[in-house]
Amino acid sequence: MKVFKNIILIFTLFIYGVNAFSQQPLSKDVRVERKYDPSVSDAMKINLMPQREDTLEFTPEFSYNLVGHALPGTPEIQPMQAARLARQRPRDLYSSYVRGGLGNYQLLFGDIFYNLTRNEKYAFSLGLQQESSWGDLELEDGKSVDAPYHSTLGGLYFRHFFDDKTLELDLNFDRYAYRYYGFNTVNTEEGFYISDRTGNNVSGEDMMPDKKQRQTAFDLHFGLLSQQSDVRETRYHLNFDYNGFNNFTDVGENSFSLGGDLNIPFGALSLLVDGGGIYRKVNVPSGENENPELFVFEDREQVFLTANPKVVIPGNKLNVELGVNVTGEFSDTEEFYLSPHVKGDLVIAEGVVSTFLGMTGEVHHNSYRDIMAENPFVSPDVLVKPAFTNIRGFAGVKGNFSSATSFTARLDYEFIEDEHFFVNRTFEPFGTTTEPGLSNLFDVIYDDVTLLTLTGEFLVRPVRELDIILKGVYYGWELDVLDHPWHKPEMEIGIRAAYIYNEEWQFDASFNVVGERKAFDPTQANGVKNLKSVADFNLGANYQLNKRLHFFGRIQNIFASKYYPWAGYPMQGFNARVGAGYSF
Repeated sequence: MKVFKNIILIFTLFIYGVNAFSQQPLSKDVRVERKYDPSVSDAMKINLMPQREDTLEFTPEFSYNLVGHALPGTPEIQPMQAARLARQRPRDLYSSYVRGGLGNYQLLFGDIFYNLTRNEKYAFSLGLQQESSWGDLELEDGKSVDAPYHSTLGGLYFRHFFDDKTLELDLNFDRYAYRYYGFNTVNTEEGFYISDRTGNNVSGEDMMPDKKQRQTAFDLHFGLLSQQSDVRETRYHLNFDYNGFNNFTDVGENSFSLGGDLNIPFGALSLLVDGGGIYRKVNVPSGENENPELFVFEDREQVFLTANPKVVIPGNKLNVELGVNVTGEFSDTEEFYLSPHVKGDLVIAEGVVSTFLGMTGEVHHNSYRDIMAENPFVSPDVLVKPAFTNIRGFAGVKGNFSSATSFTARLDYEFIEDEHFFVNRTFEPFGTTTEPGLSNLFDVIYDDVTLLTLTGEFLVRPVRELDIILKGVYYGWELDVLDHPWHKPEMEIGIRAAYIYNEEWQFDASFNVVGERKAFDPTQANGVKNLKSVADFNLGANYQLNKRLHFFGRIQNIFASKYYPWAGYPMQGFNARVGAGYSF
């Protein structure tokens, strides 16, 4: 999944944009003549505007976040306004912002930001966030367990603007600590289990992992971006990245990447080339393995080389891209992946409706860090092999009913080799115990699949103060071997509204529905555990006392829905948080 999104981070950045930067939100007046660039790697991200975040998040907005995300330092971009003839007093801009608050489930959080203001040559910002909860949760057997988490996010963002290029530097730190608190049926006192890893008979106690887990990540990015305003000139974007990752089990991953993209115009056409190389290595824990019956650690070393050349044929009504995607994987064995890249955008009615159609493919690296971010409760010795979307066809339509409404409808159909699915780790019985032991750690299993995705999104602004976004997605899975796509929903629906009552008061509301999912459970008669659909309703408010000080509150999961993102792991029920922020 990418997993849960970090709600507190999104909310913080929203408040930060309102108060620390003192900016107005971008206009939602969307015109279809703007270039549409569908995201190949994530069909969920169909934006109607040139903005960084999705128009709607489907993941239910529960406050108990399983995964921390690196702090993005990029500030919101304010469009240039027409010059005013009358002399006006410059707006007050504050370089620093602090925020703090508390909530139920023994929640405490605080943030601090600093950024440069009104500087033509440099952009610089620093941010630090901390959120901790010491709450308890009730498992499906009625047992109450400790389910604390601690999330720390830090980031540095730096840009130096030259006449024709921009130098980029980003540093991010992310630390997330939590517990394996989920439900399991391993009998630690009486049952004995045969480990299929060592062939030894071991006690249930030896099948229990350390309850603590922690993910720590550090990211470094250097980049050089050309800023030529003339489309007839060559443009480029070069980058170097280092990513370091480690967990409490002492499994580490280091990744180095070098790449970029190049746009070379020739005549009426353009040649676009993007790609690069990635070296990634997973290191096993140093010292003796304390749980040989439970964990089998392996080193992994991978090199990915990618080149995606394409020719762009622009036109007034029709834009076409033709090219190929080539990736080579060099690890224990050598693999080469080749897929076409064809895309067309056709304007049917200028400013009213347009269509897009294409075919492409991609390689999903499935790094160790990405898998732990997707499911924090995956067994720490699991290395997930890459998956390959050899063909993804997509088509859709987008347009505007008026200056206050816009819509997008999209269909994706893809063939994926070695798609992974999470299942609870199980242990076969030995002795007096007859049922398999179901662990709260997860393994992965693989299958070749075809996936149909139907996406619809509708945005309306009936009045300037009110924005409403409605989005729905249907997933149609066809699997070669597995009976069900474990932990995958069939549909997701969400609606979000934001209302500015006056200069002091702002309100928002969201309602999300995630369809029923199925988890593999050998202790059930049919081997299937049903994870019920969930309805999530949230309300938030912000009160701006003055230019510097504001207060906020948020109520989440008002229906107190029982949501299990992973089998055996419930999320927090009804929860609320309040706090204050100050700019200086």
